[in-house]
Amino acid sequence: MTPKVHVPGYTFRIVVPTNDVLFDPHVGNWIEEDGSIPICDVGGQPSQAEFDPDLGHGALWWLRPDDRLEPAVPWGRTHLGMPMFPRIAPASFGRWAGHALILSQVQPGRRGAHMDHVIHIWDRKSQDLVLFATIPRNESAIGNGIPAALIPGGFGPTGSPYEGSYYFTALRNNSIYAVNGRGETTTLAIMDGIRGPALLPRALCFGSDDCFPEHKGRLIVGGIPSGTFIIGDNNVGRKIGQECAFHVVENGKLSDEPIAVGNRMLAFPARATDTFGPLSRKLLFTDHGSINQSQSMYDHTALPHDGAILYEDTDGTLKPLVTQLRSGRNDVLFQGDRLIITHWGKSYSTGEFHLPDGAIWELKYTGN
Repeated sequence: MTPKVHVPGYTFRIVVPTNDVLFDPHVGNWIEEDGSIPICDVGGQPSQAEFDPDLGHGALWWLRPDDRLEPAVPWGRTHLGMPMFPRIAPASFGRWAGHALILSQVQPGRRGAHMDHVIHIWDRKSQDLVLFATIPRNESAIGNGIPAALIPGGFGPTGSPYEGSYYFTALRNNSIYAVNGRGETTTLAIMDGIRGPALLPRALCFGSDDCFPEHKGRLIVGGIPSGTFIIGDNNVGRKIGQECAFHVVENGKLSDEPIAVGNRMLAFPARATDTFGPLSRKLLFTDHGSINQSQSMYDHTALPHDGAILYEDTDGTLKPLVTQLRSGRNDVLFQGDRLIITHWGKSYSTGEFHLPDGAIWELKYTGN
């Protein structure tokens, strides 16, 4: 990979290389007081000699400010499924505020990716995850109503009707779910073409100053019209689905017309810190390239290097900051004066790719 940095003064660096210990790493949504970043990984088992399809996999790590990667919940301690997308709960979540909610498979591997999922809770101190909620099946005409292949959303904004619950989507049954602080999980909307427009929900967010500001406080879902999770089986449809139709969700229904059509990254902006050089306080976005990972597919072919990090210029246009990154799920989080980028390439779970092709990269303003 030969990344190209387009803005003078910024330096790209590999923090944790591929072929090390990471498989499908991604960041949480918070920074610890000591500057540590939670890194969740879908892949990895205690014995790396050969993948055991009957055992769970994945781990949580701490990325320290000095680049040390330390296990938080080690391999072998994530039950029989695997963890994804830790999100720290706000005060409105009641007694569990400050804990991390973690979407998880119940069974390992590819079969587990297609079956029922749960939510674990983590106190950010122990080496164990605790079952918090079981996600119910529903009446969706797609995917037999099975809540599988989950995509993170967010907690309801303070003062909004959504306050006190966490919202996310399930790709297999094209549904939006909500879980409250008591662990009660309900279906908020079904997008199967019968109970609502057929939409494969790849992104979920709430309107804010950084994200669809004209719809501040409203729940927004972005997805592929008439798409399904199975669309990419056998690597058919690998290069579709980057562009989403975004709809407002009210009373369990989607708006008749999309409020926007664009890359799924529009739902996941990152505001730069005050110490990020000329781009301080700018909005940054990650473009995953031409690989649609919100689908069931085997990952046995080479991934292109067309991922990118973009920034919003003063005129509102998106411009390249870094290009030629390896395509895949490249998530970002600021750690002080540096941008941490996690690379989740070929899928350990749905893709049955069990080699450590994950990585962590850094972008920092050095003036060089």
